Amino acid sequence: MDGRVSEPVVRALIVGAPGSQEGTLGGAIKSLFGRNRRAAGLKSRNVLVLTPTSIRVFTATGRGWPPEADEEVGAWPVNAVKVAAEAAEKWSAFSATESGSQTNRFYNITLTVPDADDPVVVQCPRTDSARTTLQALEDATGSKPSRITARRRKKQQRERAAAESSEPAD
Repeated sequence: MDGRVSEPVVRALIVGAPGSQEGTLGGAIKSLFGRNRRAAGLKSRNVLVLTPTSIRVFTATGRGWPPEADEEVGAWPVNAVKVAAEAAEKWSAFSATESGSQTNRFYNITLTVPDADDPVVVQCPRTDSARTTLQALEDATGSKPSRITARRRKKQQRERAAAESSEPAD
């Protein structure tokens, strides 16, 4: 994100256009020609960025790490965006990385943004980093917590309660 974002980056997550995480040949072709992807300006690899004041999406180029941001797809004030996320999975009979079939598990993230006819929808693999980023997005935007982050939030509440109860009384 060097030179692309002038304020601190709170969280960043590599995401794909819908269908790009499914791992199927049909999913890849569908995402390549999908209307929502073209309309949103997404590529198969993008970066979702949360800053203290905005949520931004950039297309990413190359396969290197970290990915280089290419074009900004959109930037919206944090308080104007609503975030929704759901866990999804898709069975594939074809996999580019493994022989045979497999079940691909991913998160669908929907950003309802101002002045847009359709929400921006992206996908990412189910990882701890993705769950942490989703929770940060929900907290920053005041969006309703998803089922994805509910367990993590309960665990954090239990840990805080345990830490408070173990503190010496004054």
